[in-house]
Amino acid sequence: MCFKKVVFVFFIFFTGAHAAPIPTTPLDLLGSVHFAIEHSPFFDSAKKTQAIRELEYKTSIAKMLPSADISATHGLQNNVPIASDGTLLTHNPQAPWYSSFSVGVTENLYDNGQSLTKMTIANLNRELAGLTFVKSRDALVRDVMVAFYHYSLAVVLVDAKKQQETILNKQMRMLSSQYQQGLKTKSDYLRLETQVKQAEIDRINADNNVELMLTQLKKTLGSSYQNPDSLSFKPIEVTHEQSTQLRFPEKSPDFEKTYDYRLTKVQESINEKNVNLVKRLYWPQVGVTSSATYSNLNYINSNTPFTTNHQLSWNALLTLQYNIWDWGSRARDVEVAKLNEDLQENDLNLKLLDTGAQMKALMSTISRIGRTYKLSSELLSLDEESYRNMESQYREGKVTYLDLITSLNNLLDAKVQFFTSYFEAQENLANYKYFEGTLYETLNIK
Repeated sequence: MCFKKVVFVFFIFFTGAHAAPIPTTPLDLLGSVHFAIEHSPFFDSAKKTQAIRELEYKTSIAKMLPSADISATHGLQNNVPIASDGTLLTHNPQAPWYSSFSVGVTENLYDNGQSLTKMTIANLNRELAGLTFVKSRDALVRDVMVAFYHYSLAVVLVDAKKQQETILNKQMRMLSSQYQQGLKTKSDYLRLETQVKQAEIDRINADNNVELMLTQLKKTLGSSYQNPDSLSFKPIEVTHEQSTQLRFPEKSPDFEKTYDYRLTKVQESINEKNVNLVKRLYWPQVGVTSSATYSNLNYINSNTPFTTNHQLSWNALLTLQYNIWDWGSRARDVEVAKLNEDLQENDLNLKLLDTGAQMKALMSTISRIGRTYKLSSELLSLDEESYRNMESQYREGKVTYLDLITSLNNLLDAKVQFFTSYFEAQENLANYKYFEGTLYETLNIK
């Protein structure tokens, strides 16, 4: 029993020592991107796919080079014929030992271009996997940034909702006192009470939205389901002065530089080569092969030298093969390959049409955000100035406390609108850089 406990403790210690380290400090945006690149199953699949295609390409090259095989067999074996009277017709002096050794070198000098075509296809698949890897990386970075922006906005909104709830509660207490003194009407009291209840509902929904955005962010990062609470984050803090540095592009990204366009062109080349490969099976097959083999038999338990039974053989062969009748099977295979190529090209074109539509919608959104963001920034500046004036007049006794609180509430509404526009702008700018193919580089990730 004690031994089992020791083994269990050692296992826990060993696995804990070799587990991936979990950050103990809150992650900012850049730290979250780093964490996702290291832990995301989505990106890990892209890396492994790229490694597979690289190995397949090396294998396609190796198949064009000479191959060498060595074989050695040793054991007990006897095969002596027996006459009808029971006497041995021959005698094997090495019996019951059997031994065999051979070394062969084989080279396929020409196979109607099939090996070259397969190598070209493997190289294109490697290029396709490389582009897919980069696209997956940038897509992951974009998704992390968007999820982080949503989380940061949710935190900003919940703070604003809490402040609004506090302000309305203060207004409610003041109005309630005035209502009891007969200074306010019942309709004013009920209207404000409705606002207080609505503010509480908005704050509860905002709290819940923070949890939802946090869960989505952890999911995007690839955080282990076994440690759902192991990560914490430092939301983005933005001041009104810093946010004026945003710049909105007016020109759409170059369509031919997008990942989908580049992937489509490589895939079209692969499809064309696959059709050519099927066509080669339709036409006469020409093959040139050569091999050399050294072999030796029954050298164990033999009184003769090792070289007694050895032999060397070689060949260089030209083979011509052509199917003159197969009921049209090969011709139909070529037709099927062409039709499949057409189907795949339709899928690729649909994908490009979808990409183009997304880019057009993105530029329309950026144009809208550019205008609304500027207006919300100006509105926030006006509300900030209005609140400062109201605060100054309140200290001078020119306005009531209720007017001051109302002005502060309007300021909070303007902040909510401004920061909503800000994070929406950041999200769409991240999408723009993703289509542009510069998102990963702009973060200066090392």
